[in-house]
Parts: sequence; C-alpha cells; structure tokens
Amino acid sequence: MKKRIDSTFYFLQYLVWRIGIIYGIIVLVYSIITKDSGGIIAGFLAVFFTAYISIKKLPKPTDLTFDENFLYLDKVSFPIEFEKIKAVENGVILYKVDGEIINITMPRYCFLDKNYKELKQIIEEKATG
Repeated sequence: MKKRIDSTFYFLQYLVWRIGIIYGIIVLVYSIITKDSGGIIAGFLAVFFTAYISIKKLPKPTDLTFDENFLYLDKVSFPIEFEKIKAVENGVILYKVDGEIINITMPRYCFLDKNYKELKQIIEEKATG
C-alpha cells in the first residue's frame, strides 16, 4: 500500500507567494495608471523580490509516495528503489543511477508528516542492510 508524504502546508505557502506576485503586479499597474512614481518603484520592487524569492526558494511542491520497495515522485517517471537511495539530508534525496548521484528536493515541511519518520527509517534500514 502506498503512503503519501503530505505537502499541503508547503503548497499553501507556495500559493500565498504566487498571490503576492499577482498583488504586486496589480499595485504596479495601478501606479502606472495613476502616474505615481513612488508607487511604480514600490510595485516593481515588490514584484521583483516576491518573484525572486518564490522561484528560487519555493519551487513547486513535489508529490511523494512510497511503499515497501519503491519511492514514487511526480517529477521522476520511474520509481526509485530504496537500495539506490544513499541518504535523505536537509529535505534532499540523494540517489545513485548509473554511477551518477542525483538530488531530488522533497516537499518542505515533510518532517511534520507522520509518514516521514517511517520513510526515513525504511531508507536507513535498506542502506545499512
């Protein structure tokens, strides 16, 4: 049976940042229409910094499910065997494919999910066993 690592809190944070970008664009357009130079600068800076932070620091959440043998990610078309996973560090899964180590970002705040501890335990058992 597949178990899911929940990323609802992270998705809400992602959504709020996207709404912030839209709000900044609305302020920018309104300031351009009213010809308010201070508002134009503030709107531009708000859009720029909100977009920068949301793109660099908050990538779109990844759906993550697992069972006894495999880890399933929505970004990766094939399931990942637990034997190929080297470690889970700071929200990043390190796994080896064809001699190359690949990093995959896990959903943020996954440590709040009860299934995260079970996933980490399975990975540690498979790595040492």
